[in-house]
Amino acid sequence: MNSGPVWIVGGYQSDFARNLTKEGGDLSTLTAEVTASTLQAAGISAEEVGVIHVANAFGQVYTGQGHLGAMPASTVDELWGVPASRHEGACASGSLAVLAAMADLESGRYDCALVLGVELEKNV
Repeated sequence: MNSGPVWIVGGYQSDFARNLTKEGGDLSTLTAEVTASTLQAAGISAEEVGVIHVANAFGQVYTGQGHLGAMPASTVDELWGVPASRHEGACASGSLAVLAAMADLESGRYDCALVLGVELEKNV
């Protein structure tokens, strides 16, 4: 069991003022941007990621897309086959994803977790 501390080594926030739908993008466009930029900010490669946790509250409402845990692997080939899950808890979705990732790391099952929050609401 891992008894050491859990560290957040990098983060990325997309531009909330952008309207990806008007730019011709969609949820996968946003996921690709957030995934690549988060990995870059953290200074880790996709190959180092052992587990993925995606926070999203309103995917089904605004985009009709609810299976978002697997979305990072569909945008970054090196994440294919990495265990992933989606966490929905309204405004606490991000916190739930972080807590779940911490539990994975603290258990010693994984050494590196990728946690993303992906939400597209400017499409309606």
